[in-house]
Amino acid sequence: MFHRLALLLAAAIALFGAVIHFVAPLFGPGWYAFFGAPPQVVASAAAGSWLAPVSTLAIGGLMLLAGLYAFSAAGVMRRLPLTGAALWVLAVLCTLRGFILVPAWLWAPQLLTTFEVVAALVWLVAGLGYIAGVLAARRPLQLA
Repeated sequence: MFHRLALLLAAAIALFGAVIHFVAPLFGPGWYAFFGAPPQVVASAAAGSWLAPVSTLAIGGLMLLAGLYAFSAAGVMRRLPLTGAALWVLAVLCTLRGFILVPAWLWAPQLLTTFEVVAALVWLVAGLGYIAGVLAARRPLQLA
C-alpha cells in the first residue's frame, strides 16, 4: 500500500512539472525566469525564437512520461512497456536531482535560491516514490 501512495505522489509531482512546462510558452519570459530556466532560454522566450518553447515542451513531455510510468506501476492505468527499467531510471534521475543540493550548498551556496531548494527537495521526494516502486516491483504481485 505504501509503495502505491509513494508512486502516486511521484506521479503528481511529475505531472505538475509537466503542466508548468506546457504552459510556460503561454506566459512568456517572466515565467521562464521565475522557474529558473537558463538565461539563454529566457532570452529565447523574450526574442520569440524556438529554443524556449521546444526545449520546454520536450522537458514537459519527459515529465509527463515519468508521471505515466508512475501511474502504470501504481496500477492506475495499464502496464506500460519497460515499466521496471523506467522506474529504475526515474528513481536514479529524480534522486540525483534532489541530492544536487549537497554539492551546490558546499561549493556555490550563493547560487541556491529558495526555488532551487524547494525544487530539489520535491524531486527528491519523487525519487523516493520511484524507489518505493522499484522495491515493490521486486516482490511478486505487488504492482498492477
